Amino acid sequence: MESNNRMGEITGNLKRDMKDLLSESANIVTGFFKRGLCTVRAVADKWKTFAQSVSSAADELMKPPFIEGPEAPAANLHPAAEPVVTVTESRDRDFPGGKRMTLSEANEYIRQMDTRRHETQSTPHMVKVKIDYMWGDTSDRYWLPLEIGSGRGGLLEQMEQRLTYYRTDPQRIMQEFDFSKVDVQYQEFYRTSFLPFVQTSIEDLHSNLLPYFRNHCNITELKQKAEALIPGMGEGRQAQFKVKLEEQVAALRQQVNSGEMKQMPQQVQLKQNSPQRATQDKPPQARQSVKVRLEQIKAKQGTQARQPDRTNHTPSRPKLK
Repeated sequence: MESNNRMGEITGNLKRDMKDLLSESANIVTGFFKRGLCTVRAVADKWKTFAQSVSSAADELMKPPFIEGPEAPAANLHPAAEPVVTVTESRDRDFPGGKRMTLSEANEYIRQMDTRRHETQSTPHMVKVKIDYMWGDTSDRYWLPLEIGSGRGGLLEQMEQRLTYYRTDPQRIMQEFDFSKVDVQYQEFYRTSFLPFVQTSIEDLHSNLLPYFRNHCNITELKQKAEALIPGMGEGRQAQFKVKLEEQVAALRQQVNSGEMKQMPQQVQLKQNSPQRATQDKPPQARQSVKVRLEQIKAKQGTQARQPDRTNHTPSRPKLK
């Protein structure tokens, strides 16, 4: 009886120790994605691998909020959806918590607010956002700290600056994440488990996620140029053109989300003709020109999709170590 009680006590202590270790690792990896160094899904996959190496009963011991909870990626996003930006932390009245915008809207809004504050020499404000998006056939989430008013530009500009900061000197990761706070017996375990992952993740974000976000912003710019042509069309053609335009935009976004389009071709551009001139001169030809250009976009993307591809179309993720 006493032996059984002692065994139960030892087992209980081991579970508490493992749970503490897993909890500490969850805190560390949460810091990684909340500083914009990796996506939530990538860090969740890495944490699961790490947790299983600690204990086969990890799923029973705990599930961090980035796996099942408020920090997990949003579910049921549309395959043709533009990424959505949500303000999560802010004391800025122009960026209230919970404010939602599309990625292209947020990128431009942040650029405008940053420029305005910088020109008036206002005190910069820190704002943290999360970006929900489709990545291949699954949804994912990326967190990004922003500084509004420092002259750093829009969302994508600040994302690139942050990634470049760590890419030029990987030791900065060590400086920001003080592993000395971790139990001394686990410090080297944490370093070898997580630092290579973060370094790989930063390269993946720079090479894949940043261009992916840019593609979506470029599609919005393309759409805006096409919409500028609508006032010069006959009333009977406007509604039809808008429907076709939405279809084309949705098709482009779906190609980006699925990984079929890695980079928007530079030649895919619509000329922003003068509405008045389009009406006075030759509106049928102007309308046909827009239609032809949109069809060319679709045909070009279809041709690229049919060409033999020597690369993997599935968006790359950081390799788990």
